[in-house]
Amino acid sequence: MAQDSLRGDAGRTPQKGSADQSPSEAWTVLSHLITGILVFGLAGWGIDTLLSTRWFLLVGLLLGGAASFSLIYIRYLYIPPEPLPRPGEPAGPEDRKEQHG
Repeated sequence: MAQDSLRGDAGRTPQKGSADQSPSEAWTVLSHLITGILVFGLAGWGIDTLLSTRWFLLVGLLLGGAASFSLIYIRYLYIPPEPLPRPGEPAGPEDRKEQHG
């Protein structure tokens, strides 16, 4: 497949004959989700242990889930918008045709 870009993989095209989503991508999404929840949950549990509180664990789990979902969205679902034309340049293919003939 095409090399991963910095803005996510939404713009890549699958190779001919391959399905839209491969099983390895599904496992990657699941591992991102579980890892984010575990890492932030453990951090919250550690803060709870140090401060003798009980609510940092819940905050950590929620933040981990939100961070995981945002990473998954950016990596697999986000489609960057088309850049706006600069002033004085044709806006699109239709404008270019009008200019050249």
